[in-house]
Amino acid sequence: MLPPWQGRAAQAAVEFALVVPVFLLITAGTLEFGRGFFAYAQLLQAAQDGTRYGAVLGNPTDTAGIVQRVQQSAPGGINDAVTVICSLPTTPGVGGAPCTRGNLLTVTVQHRQATIIPIFPLPALNEQASATMVIE
Repeated sequence: MLPPWQGRAAQAAVEFALVVPVFLLITAGTLEFGRGFFAYAQLLQAAQDGTRYGAVLGNPTDTAGIVQRVQQSAPGGINDAVTVICSLPTTPGVGGAPCTRGNLLTVTVQHRQATIIPIFPLPALNEQASATMVIE
């Protein structure tokens, strides 16, 4: 017969073995969600910065400059896809309008956020942010 303290130690080990995977899953999910949320915040800020550069600072036709400005602050840098569209205020988001005063400038950025937790391999998050301003 085992002493009472050995039986309790075995019970604690079993309970620990049952709780650890759930705890690791919650911890990994929290870390990945935080990283994804932070990357999305950076992505949105990059889109807003590029839109402001084109619409407010007087560079609406400088598409390469807008893309460069966005990629400087985007979480993926030059690997993030950037789309610049000029549209009429009556049909926002439909490209083809000239990039002149009074029209809308829309910058859309796409980012692929890879996961870093090797214990639970999750697919990469595809994030997209967009910002629109009136060209001044």
